[in-house]
Amino acid sequence: MVRHIFILLAALVLSPQVFAAPAGVVDAITVSAVGDVMMGTTYPTDTLPSDGGKKLFKYSKEYLKAADIRVGNLEGTLYDGAVALDGKATGPNRYLFRTPTTYAPLLVDAGFNVMSLANNHAMDFGKAGIESTKKTLQANGIQYSSKMGKEVAQFNIRGIKVALISCDFYSGPRSISTPDATYAEIRELKKNFDIVIVTAHAGGEGRGAERVKNAPEIFLGENRGNSVAFARTAIDNGASLILMSGPHVPRGMEVYKNKLIAYSLGNFVTGRGINIEGYAGVAPLLRVQMDRNGNFTQGHLASFRQARDNGAVYDKTGYAFNFVSKLSELDFPQTMPQFDEKTGRISPAK
Repeated sequence: MVRHIFILLAALVLSPQVFAAPAGVVDAITVSAVGDVMMGTTYPTDTLPSDGGKKLFKYSKEYLKAADIRVGNLEGTLYDGAVALDGKATGPNRYLFRTPTTYAPLLVDAGFNVMSLANNHAMDFGKAGIESTKKTLQANGIQYSSKMGKEVAQFNIRGIKVALISCDFYSGPRSISTPDATYAEIRELKKNFDIVIVTAHAGGEGRGAERVKNAPEIFLGENRGNSVAFARTAIDNGASLILMSGPHVPRGMEVYKNKLIAYSLGNFVTGRGINIEGYAGVAPLLRVQMDRNGNFTQGHLASFRQARDNGAVYDKTGYAFNFVSKLSELDFPQTMPQFDEKTGRISPAK
């Protein structure tokens, strides 16, 4: 009997059906979100997957596809050209990510319909690199939002109008460190959209960065922004969902004014040559349901773990779920969502 119960619970957690909006629900949308996606690079040497990336999303795509909006942070470029003078400086311990444009169909097959291009690798190969990335995504039917381009990804889901914009920590437009222009943009978007989703690349990096502080984060001499202040103020100005990446490890979540904030979804797919040991290999896949007003109604967090050349592999131990739950309890004890370990569900705080 115990074994049968365990199998039933495992099937419930594993099934993508837990992601789908309940039948007959009209005034709701669903979002599947992951953190950093870097499928491999040809610079400075070829570290692409040995099978051409066929398995990168093999074990996760059914989960991703079971939502209306499917978003990830594209870390790097889709580009086949040379190093650009207006790109990132090369040298020791400098990472430049150049993924072949032929890898874009992998994103399509995985189910993504929008990618964030606001991060510290979007301009690795300068204007040519970012323009190639945008052109390639567009040719493959994937929307995008970047820091400088003022692009707004737009969806009309059963009559609910949704906008998505992306920010990073650099100064200028759509900045988490100088955010006033971003808040103004959110207010303007709310005039025409029911729901505004904001993705943001922010915070320190690596082990130790899993904890969230309500203070500016300085990493490598850069102001990576105050994630808590930015997220909450973005919601004050009309945002409905905040999805963050950048630390390369997961962080906790909170519910603020009935809106969900995920402070980091970590890494989801990482090419060879980049560390995926420990927390860096923990790969949560978040599903969020919101009502027409953008209020968080329910969700689910599936646990994956990165494996070399195999992409994100389902982790039946539920490590990512338990890790994010614990971090949420540590950093947001009063505002954390409820986590149901048996089913993987998350729900608004009581």
